Amino acid sequence: MQVKTVRASSVKEAMEQIKDELGSDAVLLHTKKYREGGMLGGAEMIEVTAAVDETQSRVPRSAAAYTPPPAPILPTNAAERYRMNEEAFAGGTVGVAPAAVPQGYDTYAPAYQSRESMYAADGYGTAAAMNLQSPAAAAPVQQTAPLQPQSVEQSAPPSYTQHVSSPATQPEPIAEPHAEHEEDDASAARIRLLEDELAQMKTMLAAMMAASQPKEIVSIRDALKRQDVRKELREELAAKVPVADINLDSLSPRAKEVLAGYLSQVMKFTDGLRLGAHGSRVVAFIGTTGVGKTTTLAKVAAHFVLEQNLKGALITADTYRISAVEQLKKYAEILGLPVEVVYSAADLKKAIARHRSKDFILVDTAGRSQYNDFQMDELKQLLAAHPRMEKHLVVSATTKEQDAAEIMARFSACKPDRIIFTKTDETRSVGVVLNLLAGKELPLSFLSNGQSVPDDIIPATAQRLAELLLRE
Repeated sequence: MQVKTVRASSVKEAMEQIKDELGSDAVLLHTKKYREGGMLGGAEMIEVTAAVDETQSRVPRSAAAYTPPPAPILPTNAAERYRMNEEAFAGGTVGVAPAAVPQGYDTYAPAYQSRESMYAADGYGTAAAMNLQSPAAAAPVQQTAPLQPQSVEQSAPPSYTQHVSSPATQPEPIAEPHAEHEEDDASAARIRLLEDELAQMKTMLAAMMAASQPKEIVSIRDALKRQDVRKELREELAAKVPVADINLDSLSPRAKEVLAGYLSQVMKFTDGLRLGAHGSRVVAFIGTTGVGKTTTLAKVAAHFVLEQNLKGALITADTYRISAVEQLKKYAEILGLPVEVVYSAADLKKAIARHRSKDFILVDTAGRSQYNDFQMDELKQLLAAHPRMEKHLVVSATTKEQDAAEIMARFSACKPDRIIFTKTDETRSVGVVLNLLAGKELPLSFLSNGQSVPDDIIPATAQRLAELLLRE
């Protein structure tokens, strides 16, 4: 194996050097681009490493290659063949003339052919059985007096009859050499090498072309359109920022900074949940079914316990689902927190009083349909158990904007203090957050982006929402 590395200013020049030095059978091993003469003003160069197998192009040939001799040439005329064999028989030998026997077969057992079948094949009728024997295939026969020509029907000599009655075993045919097959294999191997080389060159050129082409730039305006942000909000952003900024690449740090500045002007953020210096912070999580209230409560509780080393208690009023109670008890056991189950506003008031010495008390409520007036009234009564209870409305980011707007309107009767958007990882469009909260007084407290407790929750800030809106 011969390996060669060349350097040139272009791929074409490098390939020509490889071909001149290693031949057309060379295979590319590695290519890379580098700059010669420093980072600024240096020339771009190509380094190509190739190799060639010196034994690959040699076609192996058998040392014992052998070309078989031509087959004996026999007259096609039946009468002529009859005459030749009669003469040979009269001369004391049986078979064709010696000149017709090819050389190279003298070491093999004699082969016999039925003279009767030969004549029958030409339509001469049945003839006496007679074998044709090559004189070179047996020991020299002592010459005797010439025999008189006999008809075909006459009996053959005893020695000849013996051959007819027990013919010698036919010799196995000589295996012809495989030189032609070996040359075909070598040609096929060369073709495969050329195909591999072309494939490698195509891959290398495609990579170089892809690297040289600029990536598609998505502006802030286009990114917000993909996130289904309302047209009037996009136009408002364009009017408030310079033209150069609105056309920035949405993945650039400057784009996030520009959008975060706009979001902080049109929305309110609370950066999570902060506990007061005096007394317990009582927080209730409300919303429709299946939006992730219990999981969100567990994430917030884990944050207080694991990161701030605070003491708290968990209370659930979700007695409609047994699984919800068991789920909350499991979280409480892991975090080392007490948990209580309440069935009415009176039970909730007593439970809060029992844990008033704790740093925080988190209350889980049953999911309510915004169209069920009875359930909504029941929820309002439950929340009235504590005058300073902070209420967080939990909404899924996967909800249609029209439905989410109606949920906010119906749950406004419960006077929510904050709003949380969950399942932002389950949708490509989080523009609903901006569409619903732009110009509203209800602040955004958390963004939940998964089911993992306690990791998948983000305290809401303008910067974090901007990252979600500009993500690919």
